[in-house]
Amino acid sequence: MPGTSSGADTKAEDDLMASKDNCSGTWARKAGAIVVIVGAVAATSFAVVGGDQGQRDRRSAQTQQEYTIENFFTRDLTYAATANETNDKRWERIQSQIGKRAPEFRVGEWKSGDKDLKGGSIESMRGEIVVINFWGTWCPPCRAAMPRNTEIARKYLSQKVRLVGVCNTRGSETMMETAERHGGLFATAADSDDATRTAYGVQWWPYYIIVDREGIVRAAGLRPNKLEEAIDRILAIQPYVPEDETTAVGAASSG
Repeated sequence: MPGTSSGADTKAEDDLMASKDNCSGTWARKAGAIVVIVGAVAATSFAVVGGDQGQRDRRSAQTQQEYTIENFFTRDLTYAATANETNDKRWERIQSQIGKRAPEFRVGEWKSGDKDLKGGSIESMRGEIVVINFWGTWCPPCRAAMPRNTEIARKYLSQKVRLVGVCNTRGSETMMETAERHGGLFATAADSDDATRTAYGVQWWPYYIIVDREGIVRAAGLRPNKLEEAIDRILAIQPYVPEDETTAVGAASSG
């Protein structure tokens, strides 16, 4: 009769259906396994990426902690050290400069009495620690500090620390004559209409500012006799690592 099957046919159909069920189950299990594997790989990748980012964040937080006023740049390094209302305001102005990106220079041609001591733009000096000496030709303390500034510029040159002078606009026509007469052989340039002085918030003369290797202001208003101490403090946080050593470390890590 139409629509009916013999016993043999029924068994054959049952075997076929069982085979299909087994096949479907196998593929389902395989698909499930693939999903699990992909999920595990994704989770591992996310954990690795997240771990790297976490390490970077922790390093960044640690660096910021090392650069706090309490740990790195302290008031006693500056001329705002005495406790009176006027100097409190000066200290507040100094603190407002710290942690900000260093403004670009607006100066004339860089000149130097030492061919190894050169100037440049803040951006071109990224990767170096930059010590900026704001001075004036008419300023006796500025002239008196010049020989020592030249010594400091030479002393730290091999550690990628660069000392440059920005001469006040007033009296800048005698800039190199004054510098050479008083032993100021470091690179110096004349400020353009006091634009650089204003951008850096200079409060007295000479006025020293330190910019770190990432172009961030880390110290300002330093006393001349505290300059090396401040440089040494920042070098402890950002030491100079020669490129060949960096390459060797990278190769060893990849191997």
